[in-house]
Amino acid sequence: MDSETKNCQNCKQSFVIEPDDFDFYKKMKVPAPTWCPECRLQRRLAFRNERALYKRPCDLCGADTISRLDSEKGIINYCGKCWWSDNWDQTSYGKDYDFSKPFFEQWKELLKRVPQYNLITMYNTLVDTNFTNMTHYLKNCYYIFNSDYDERCIYGEEIERCKDCVDVTMFDSTELAYESLNCVKCYQIYYSVECESSHDIWFSKNLAGCSSCFGCVNLRNQNYCIFNEKFSRDA
Repeated sequence: MDSETKNCQNCKQSFVIEPDDFDFYKKMKVPAPTWCPECRLQRRLAFRNERALYKRPCDLCGADTISRLDSEKGIINYCGKCWWSDNWDQTSYGKDYDFSKPFFEQWKELLKRVPQYNLITMYNTLVDTNFTNMTHYLKNCYYIFNSDYDERCIYGEEIERCKDCVDVTMFDSTELAYESLNCVKCYQIYYSVECESSHDIWFSKNLAGCSSCFGCVNLRNQNYCIFNEKFSRDA
């Protein structure tokens, strides 16, 4: 079978289905997609809901919670303390499978019967931390997601073992950072991307083992550089 170009039913853009894809769909006995790969990915990620937060009460104890679950969707919301407790019967929502009804219809019904944890966190490892999701072992953090073992970090995603970082994404073992992306083992790094084992870095990209650099790119084990030009410490 030759490749086929289709128009996405969602975004109306064209996309190509290759012969190998058709072979896979035939093997799995499923129809070819009508949505483009990007729209299909967005739909899958929407199910995860990492950042959209809602204020709603716990359906067991009544306490106010910040939840990843929209109250209008009809999903039961439990706070962390209640969800992990023995105060509810975890078998009460069980029901037999009905072979006369579609699977996904029954799955949707089951999702609305099963109490859901308001946030994907280890709530008892969060200290003075609010508005976070998919996190654990945080202290004095605010509005960070998919992050762990951090202190005094705000506004970020995928931050691991960091301290005093603001507006950062994909960081590991870094301290005192602002408006930067994908940095590891750095200290005092600002407006920079893809740096490692460096400190006192400004407006730079792809540095490793560097210090006191401004506006530099692709340097290794250098210091006191401005726009990749070497200067003395006293210059």
